[in-house]
Amino acid sequence: MATPSDSIAPVKATCHCGAVTIQTPSRPREINECQCTICRRWAAAWAYYDPKEIRISVTDSSPTKKYVWGDRDLEFHFCSVCGCVTHWKSIQESRKMGINTRMMDPDEVKTVSRRISYGTLSTPLRSKETAHSEDKAQY
Repeated sequence: MATPSDSIAPVKATCHCGAVTIQTPSRPREINECQCTICRRWAAAWAYYDPKEIRISVTDSSPTKKYVWGDRDLEFHFCSVCGCVTHWKSIQESRKMGINTRMMDPDEVKTVSRRISYGTLSTPLRSKETAHSEDKAQY
């Protein structure tokens, strides 16, 4: 069982091949299993941090690739070698980014509460033209 001091210890997240390493300042307070059209396909489980608190390291020959869709607000990053989705960050300045906790050791996050966020299913994008064909929002 995790103790209160465990929650402030840094946590490392790595892709499968080890080319991308992310260091967080602490265990996540909560994990969100977003159900938007992309996150559910990736089976991502996000923890949110201030980007200034995160250190991302990639091997010189393996920068992350990114995917941008919809309102073009977020960049989803994945390892260019093994393909694991590692994190997302805002294209504009933001105090929030998502780290895919599936890249963390399961023992580090097994006691962290999880929520499944269905709100994104009905949240419209700014333009229906940029929505995924399976977007269920009302425009």
